[in-house]
Amino acid sequence: MRIPIASLKMLTLLYVSFVLFPFFLGYMRPEYGLPCLAVLGFGYYKFYQGQDFSIYESVGKSGLFAGLGILIVWMLFSGAGGMGFQQADHIKNNVIENDLSSISWPVSYLINGERMYLSHYFGYYLPGPALVGFLGYKYAQLFLFFYATLGAVLGFFWLWRFAKGSFGLFVFLLIVFGGLSFVSLFIKYGGGAFAELIHRIKDHGYPFWLNSWEVIPLNYMPINDMMYWAPQHAIPTLIGIGIILNSLYIDKEIKYLPFQLSLLLMWSPLTLVGLFPFMIFALWKMRFKGVFNLVNLLVAPLLFLVVASFILSIESDKLVKHFIFLDLSAHGVSLIEQIAVYWYFLLMEVFVWVLVIWLIAKKKFSTDQKSLLIFTAVLLTLIPLYRFGLWNDWCNRVSMPSTVVLAVLAYQAFVLSGGFKRYLMVGLYLLGSLGFVIGFGGSIYSSGFRPRFNPPGSHQLEPLPEIEKSMGFPISQFVAPEDAFFFKYLAKKPK
Repeated sequence: MRIPIASLKMLTLLYVSFVLFPFFLGYMRPEYGLPCLAVLGFGYYKFYQGQDFSIYESVGKSGLFAGLGILIVWMLFSGAGGMGFQQADHIKNNVIENDLSSISWPVSYLINGERMYLSHYFGYYLPGPALVGFLGYKYAQLFLFFYATLGAVLGFFWLWRFAKGSFGLFVFLLIVFGGLSFVSLFIKYGGGAFAELIHRIKDHGYPFWLNSWEVIPLNYMPINDMMYWAPQHAIPTLIGIGIILNSLYIDKEIKYLPFQLSLLLMWSPLTLVGLFPFMIFALWKMRFKGVFNLVNLLVAPLLFLVVASFILSIESDKLVKHFIFLDLSAHGVSLIEQIAVYWYFLLMEVFVWVLVIWLIAKKKFSTDQKSLLIFTAVLLTLIPLYRFGLWNDWCNRVSMPSTVVLAVLAYQAFVLSGGFKRYLMVGLYLLGSLGFVIGFGGSIYSSGFRPRFNPPGSHQLEPLPEIEKSMGFPISQFVAPEDAFFFKYLAKKPK
């Protein structure tokens, strides 16, 4: 089967930026929103002009349908849009989706007698309420499932186009990829590890913190957990890395790469931070060829600043942020113990994978692949040194792009392996599959072994300001004061 690449690039660009249409028209005053929309349209036009519509990618039908089948089944139990069991973080997603569907824009709340505005990255949340919210919250949720599934398909396709091979095998090995949490599970629970595994499957546990022994809050999400816990971050990660790898290694065309990636700010600011080093890596490799154009120098910065003024309206001074190592002697934890846990965490999450990939592919990987592997390993080593957010969102989110790159390179090494090395790779995939086993297995178990669309009803959802009490999410990371620049000058006034 032949896939028209230019058409798929246009679809991907529209997908990641679609949120800006309802945002500019529904959240901003017309005198500012309409010009922003025109600027975005100009970016579309220039991007379209730069496409070669004669390029096609050949995909084996059996591999394509197998991969699509795996992806659809995976998404049917992901929790996205209320399909399958929803992990705890989806409570926040449901509340935001409901408020965007039922409250006039810009959504606002009275908190301690002060009017505060919903200020969050809307890439995942806003399209459903914008298109079908008038039908009700559950229709917006159903749309969200299909929208998230489309994003997953686009992301996996672009990653596969770089990785090559069987699309079905690629999809499967990517979604089971993760740090070697099974090792820590066996060490921690010994003979009771199997019972603990069953318990976590049935009661929706998770592999978080296993490789950091709950000493310091370090967590790199397995690919499955990215989608099952944080689809709003997973989708831009998959698409963003896919765009970078294709631009640098397949199409060798980076002309509009900064513009494409800048549009992901409305999806996930921290994921964009994780994508930024790879963008610089790609621009440097291509010697910045063709990037100094009107779209990157004017369109991207203008749209980026408008969106940033919205997202950064929140008051972040109350959020946890510091160097990862602290004086924890009062809790009986020494600095040496923290450093030891840091290196153990990296060993289980990164170094074992990197060493085995290098062992298998050092004579078969190209220089570009080797440099990408080393660059990724360096990033994954440095990211945990800073903490931001109550649950260390910095470590969780910023690491996602690097983790996906490592997963793609692991797949390429698996394809190249044979004999003992193939068995070694299979062993690593099994030891790294804990997130998949718990997340996917738990959702299937809770859903009665069949897909179920069962989001909580609107009447079951707490108002957003209440989730701080019930879930521990600081409300300050979701709302902004009315004197914030965006809401004071650019936003529509509430009705």
